[in-house]
Amino acid sequence: MNNQKQNNDLLQKIECTAASLIKKSGILFIWILICAIGVDVFKTLTYAPEYMSTMQAALVLEENTYSQLEQAQSYITTLDYIFNGQVVKDYIKEKMNVDDVEYTCNVSSQNQTNIVNISVTAPTKREAYYSLEYLTEWYVNNAAQYHLSYELDVLQRSQLNESPVVANGHFRNLRLGVIISFVFILIYAFIIYLRPTVKTANDIEKQADCRLFARIPKEHKKHGRHRKDAILITSLKTSFAYKEAVKKLRSRIESSAEKHGYRTFMITSSVENEGKSSIAANLALSLSQNRHKVLIIDGDIRKPSLHKIFQIRTDRSINQYLEGKQSWESQIDYLEKQNLSVLCAKQDLENSEKLIQDRLKGLIEEAKKEFDLVIIDTSPAYGINEPLIINEWVDASLLVVKQNEATLTLINETITRIVQAKNNLIGCIYNSSVADLSRNRKIYGYRYGYNRYSRR
Repeated sequence: MNNQKQNNDLLQKIECTAASLIKKSGILFIWILICAIGVDVFKTLTYAPEYMSTMQAALVLEENTYSQLEQAQSYITTLDYIFNGQVVKDYIKEKMNVDDVEYTCNVSSQNQTNIVNISVTAPTKREAYYSLEYLTEWYVNNAAQYHLSYELDVLQRSQLNESPVVANGHFRNLRLGVIISFVFILIYAFIIYLRPTVKTANDIEKQADCRLFARIPKEHKKHGRHRKDAILITSLKTSFAYKEAVKKLRSRIESSAEKHGYRTFMITSSVENEGKSSIAANLALSLSQNRHKVLIIDGDIRKPSLHKIFQIRTDRSINQYLEGKQSWESQIDYLEKQNLSVLCAKQDLENSEKLIQDRLKGLIEEAKKEFDLVIIDTSPAYGINEPLIINEWVDASLLVVKQNEATLTLINETITRIVQAKNNLIGCIYNSSVADLSRNRKIYGYRYGYNRYSRR
């Protein structure tokens, strides 16, 4: 059982890493293009053609015996060293009347015999051809002086290859660039895999200083003209799995409210883009569907979003009440179809903390008398004080943790901040989790039938 759980966690971590790469596929594609083009440009600018001249010769003694053939094999190594030595290069420079030569000579035997292939590689055709010619000339003239016992009997004169040894192939350069880019992408994927973020529900249960309260699966937005619409459980396009997860969250909230008398709940997160506002909105909708009188308040004055989620175009806002201009009741937008009351906000970066600190407590106390349940969507709690202030006035709080977003260290620091303000944190909501495949198979048949009718 433990092995199966570990394998499932490993699979989810791999899927999570793959999902992160897919999410950044546009950037990665640009990176691949940059690497491919960059390598091609670099190779083209630094390309230096090399040309090769070759000849074939035999190492000859007066008497060729089998033992002398074996000696010829070791002699080839000596010959290779001599031809690449400075003495021979000085001779060639003098003969060619140049300041320097950059050739490389290679001597190899043919089929372990006394027949040798001599090749010279150089930056220019002229140097490649004449270096080989003068190299053999030096050997003939200086063999006796340097006690070189073998005669060099040329079997095939110098032949110059008119084409470079290695041509500058743009396709090859591009392919190399793509390979290099994929190596970096693999390294990046490995870094994502090792990054200490929450990748499975077990990470919360084992490493976070808070219990796992609920799981919300990843829900993909549909393509088309409505792609910017928020994911809501009231939409027929929203998956069955997502709706069921929100219902389970609602059931746990109802259970906590009944057992402990909770009436007001704060929904927050550690950092931005963890989906707290969407979860708060869908939780409020689910509670209202279950015949609760619900008020949802946008307490994130730094970056309000409930008006976008519910597509509310209004001049009403909680700011009017917090500034002492209007009553909070007059600023509520009632969504009749959803049977939900929404108190939106307008962005105010400069006075957000002061506005909340002065009058929000009174609003919460009064709202508890008018509504069965009050949900407050707040700013991220890491490094911002407003959620901590609001947390002192609510009955319970929930921390949204998005898969592979915030590090566990940052999450635990956020939990500590919330608990120090008031010890009423009842759990973490694990959001946008990659689906557990074993769990998926159990509900696949029913979900398939449900979605088939709901998306018509």
